[in-house]
Amino acid sequence: MTLTVNITDFRQNLFKYADLVETAGYEVEVEKEGRKILAVTKPKKENAKARAARFARAVKAAAGKFPDFDYDREFFRGKKEIEYMKNLGKW
Repeated sequence: MTLTVNITDFRQNLFKYADLVETAGYEVEVEKEGRKILAVTKPKKENAKARAARFARAVKAAAGKFPDFDYDREFFRGKKEIEYMKNLGKW
Protein backbone atom coordinates (compact mmCIF):
# COMPACT_ATOMS: atom_id res chain seq x y z
CA MET A 1 0.00 0.00 0.00
CA THR A 2 1.30 3.47 -0.86
CA LEU A 3 0.82 6.68 1.08
CA THR A 4 1.50 10.08 -0.45
CA VAL A 5 2.26 12.90 2.00
CA ASN A 6 3.65 16.39 1.71
CA ILE A 7 7.14 17.19 2.96
CA THR A 8 6.00 19.20 6.00
CA ASP A 9 3.76 16.43 7.28
CA PHE A 10 6.50 13.86 6.68
CA ARG A 11 9.05 15.95 8.57
CA GLN A 12 6.71 16.47 11.52
CA ASN A 13 5.64 12.81 11.73
CA LEU A 14 8.82 11.06 10.58
CA PHE A 15 8.77 8.36 13.23
CA LYS A 16 5.10 7.57 12.63
CA TYR A 17 5.79 7.00 8.93
CA ALA A 18 8.94 4.99 9.71
CA ASP A 19 6.87 2.68 11.90
CA LEU A 20 4.28 2.27 9.14
CA VAL A 21 6.99 1.32 6.66
CA GLU A 22 8.65 -1.11 9.05
CA THR A 23 5.68 -2.86 10.62
CA ALA A 24 2.84 -2.58 8.12
CA GLY A 25 4.87 -2.68 4.92
CA TYR A 26 3.66 0.67 3.59
CA GLU A 27 5.51 2.65 0.95
CA VAL A 28 5.56 6.40 1.64
CA GLU A 29 5.97 8.87 -1.21
CA VAL A 30 6.88 12.42 -0.21
CA GLU A 31 5.79 15.41 -2.30
CA LYS A 32 7.10 18.95 -2.38
CA GLU A 33 5.17 21.52 -4.38
CA GLY A 34 3.26 18.75 -6.16
CA ARG A 35 6.36 16.82 -7.28
CA LYS A 36 7.37 13.47 -5.81
CA ILE A 37 10.85 13.89 -4.37
CA LEU A 38 11.30 10.87 -2.11
CA ALA A 39 10.05 7.33 -1.68
CA VAL A 40 10.55 5.47 1.58
CA THR A 41 10.33 1.68 1.43
CA LYS A 42 11.51 -1.23 3.53
CA PRO A 43 14.85 -2.54 2.25
CA LYS A 44 14.94 -6.04 0.82
CA LYS A 45 17.08 -8.54 2.69
CA GLU A 46 20.03 -9.86 0.73
CA ASN A 47 21.77 -13.04 1.77
CA ALA A 48 25.52 -13.15 2.23
CA LYS A 49 26.11 -15.22 -0.91
CA ALA A 50 24.31 -12.71 -3.15
CA ARG A 51 26.10 -9.79 -1.50
CA ALA A 52 29.49 -11.48 -2.03
CA ALA A 53 28.65 -12.14 -5.68
CA ARG A 54 27.67 -8.50 -6.18
CA PHE A 55 30.94 -7.39 -4.56
CA ALA A 56 32.94 -9.78 -6.76
CA ARG A 57 31.28 -8.37 -9.90
CA ALA A 58 32.15 -4.83 -8.80
CA VAL A 59 35.78 -5.74 -8.12
CA LYS A 60 36.07 -7.53 -11.47
CA ALA A 61 34.58 -4.50 -13.25
CA ALA A 62 37.02 -2.15 -11.50
CA ALA A 63 40.10 -4.30 -12.15
CA GLY A 64 42.49 -2.61 -14.52
CA LYS A 65 40.71 0.73 -14.39
CA PHE A 66 43.54 2.38 -12.44
CA PRO A 67 46.84 1.32 -14.03
CA ASP A 68 48.77 4.35 -12.68
CA PHE A 69 47.66 3.87 -9.07
CA ASP A 70 50.67 3.46 -6.78
CA TYR A 71 49.43 1.31 -3.90
CA ASP A 72 52.56 1.80 -1.82
CA ARG A 73 52.30 5.59 -1.99
CA GLU A 74 48.61 5.51 -1.22
CA PHE A 75 48.93 3.64 2.07
CA PHE A 76 52.43 4.39 3.33
CA ARG A 77 53.93 7.82 3.93
CA GLY A 78 57.62 7.66 3.18
CA LYS A 79 60.42 5.67 1.63
CA LYS A 80 61.53 4.10 4.93
CA GLU A 81 58.01 3.01 5.78
CA ILE A 82 57.55 1.45 2.33
CA GLU A 83 60.82 -0.49 2.66
CA TYR A 84 59.93 -1.60 6.20
CA MET A 85 56.55 -2.93 5.09
CA LYS A 86 58.07 -4.76 2.10
CA ASN A 87 60.69 -6.42 4.33
CA LEU A 88 58.16 -7.29 7.03
CA GLY A 89 57.06 -10.41 5.19
CA LYS A 90 60.64 -11.72 4.84
CA TRP A 91 61.09 -12.68 8.49
